Amino acid sequence: MNNDTEKKAHNWTLAPGDAPGAVTLAGEIDFSVTPAVRERLLALVGETPETITLDMADLSYIDSSGLALLIELRKHLAESGRKVAIRSLSPQVRKLFNLTQLGDLFGLPAG
Repeated sequence: MNNDTEKKAHNWTLAPGDAPGAVTLAGEIDFSVTPAVRERLLALVGETPETITLDMADLSYIDSSGLALLIELRKHLAESGRKVAIRSLSPQVRKLFNLTQLGDLFGLPAG
C-alpha cells in the first residue's frame, strides 16, 4: 500500500484529499465493503478538523448501505459540533442523491 491510498479493497479506495479534512472516495461501495469503508472513514475523520469534505467525483456506485454510512458519518460528526460537506459527485451518484433527496440533507444544490 502506498502513502497516497489509505485503504484499497475490492473496487474502492479511500484516501486523504488535498487539504485538511478532505477525503476522496472512489470506486464502488456496496454492502460487502461498507463495514471496511466505515472503519477506515471513521478512523480518518477522527483526525480531522471541523468540516469533513468528501470528494466523490470518482465514486461510480454506492448502494443503500453506503448511503446509510454517509448519514451515520453526518450524525457522528454533528455530535462533536462538526459537519460533512460534499465537494463533488459523479453523475451516477448525483442521480441517486437526487432520487433519495439526500442532496438536501448534505446541502447540495439541485441538479
